[in-house]
Amino acid sequence: MVGLKKQAVAILLAAGEGSRLGGDKLFTEIDGRPMIERTLRCYRKAETVEDIVIVIPPGSAARFAHLKSPTQHLVENPDPSRGMISSIRAGLESGWTHERHFLIAPADMPFVPSEIVDRLVRTFSVRRCKVALPAYKGLGGHPGVFHRDLRKDFFLLGDTSGTREILFRYKQETFRLNVPEPDICFDVDTPEHLEMAADPGRRWACVELRADARREGQLGV
Repeated sequence: MVGLKKQAVAILLAAGEGSRLGGDKLFTEIDGRPMIERTLRCYRKAETVEDIVIVIPPGSAARFAHLKSPTQHLVENPDPSRGMISSIRAGLESGWTHERHFLIAPADMPFVPSEIVDRLVRTFSVRRCKVALPAYKGLGGHPGVFHRDLRKDFFLLGDTSGTREILFRYKQETFRLNVPEPDICFDVDTPEHLEMAADPGRRWACVELRADARREGQLGV
């Protein structure tokens, strides 16, 4: 497998409506900084990520234009109503992702540490797997890392399956990396999440509650 230092590309999914927080969700400030800029900072700092492809809604290039740079690229999803898979496909159709291993992450997860991204990508390289996913106390998190050979798989299925069918198909070639970082599971999806986002203790407690509920469910409590 090709070495991954500064060769991976991150696809950030930013084309959703954000209906529960309004259309400008990603530009909402968290402790003085827009959410989208916090998310981008994580991947800019990562030593294993070279380019970032930001998948945005149709007709929104002017609103996102200030985010463009030599390593940050805007790609419009012509029809986000077809679901997250349509944004992933839009990102994978861009020239920046061809023949490269790629990460997929929602743009509304602004606190994923860049160190976790690097650890995940390097583990992916060492393990020589097809997919690497982070997990915290049994909860799946983001980003996921995918082998370049899996690009075609995202175009073979219908519009509703997303990555679920791909993960099922390659479950024997997927490595799940357990990390001590609850922020890989925290997305800002509701007003309540936004209100607690700037407080690490509160957002981590939110994730812990989800982890406890999952564990109790598995134990049949």
